[in-house]
Amino acid sequence: EDTSAADATEAPSEAASEATSEEESTTEAAADVEMTKAEFVAFINAETAKAAKGSYNYNRDCSYTSPIDVGGATDTLNSIIKGIDENSSLDTVVGDFLGIGVKKGSMPKDGLKEDYQIKATKLTEADIQNFKYENGVYSFTLANATNPKKTNATPLSRFTNDFITHEEVVDGIAGFTSAIKVNSTTVNYKNIKVTVKVEGGKITNMTYSYAFDAVLSLKALVVNINGNGAAVTKAEFSNIKY
Repeated sequence: EDTSAADATEAPSEAASEATSEEESTTEAAADVEMTKAEFVAFINAETAKAAKGSYNYNRDCSYTSPIDVGGATDTLNSIIKGIDENSSLDTVVGDFLGIGVKKGSMPKDGLKEDYQIKATKLTEADIQNFKYENGVYSFTLANATNPKKTNATPLSRFTNDFITHEEVVDGIAGFTSAIKVNSTTVNYKNIKVTVKVEGGKITNMTYSYAFDAVLSLKALVVNINGNGAAVTKAEFSNIKY
């Protein structure tokens, strides 16, 4: 039986497959070579879109460096809060929506707050400051942000949704008690640092950290109260696969 025609038909398909594999290998190899900032921006935006749908381990730790201080109004607020939940306090209620505490596990995982997940970044070349590369790891910083919104309008929001907005503070307090109202909030994010490890043309590990301070203007019953506090956040995504 003459199979030459069939062989000829299959040959282009095999060749195309080999060409695709070679192209993918070349792309991966190229990504492991030190990238320029422009190349890296295109790379991280494309790859985080894929990584966000993949699997990974996460470890996030946020802790107070200066617990919420409302001066002499602490007892008044704690009295209101403990009247609702005797195990809660001003620090725990505010800390809950600020994300104070340790959160770690594996994705996909039901119940992980979306804000803490890998985000498909929308970074620009101008966003990335102090850009460095060493042994497969890129590091950079982002500009400080005051009261950022989750609208991709700032470098921080183009990288992550892991920050608190005024609306979330209002909703967080309202969800706990109607006796405390939020007049205004000012939250400053600073010292924002990011590292990205690249292996085989893919992101395999990513970390970020920042410090923030918050100023709150509250109203408890008929009394206006001003408070402030500060915290640091460190997060890592490891064993990223996609």
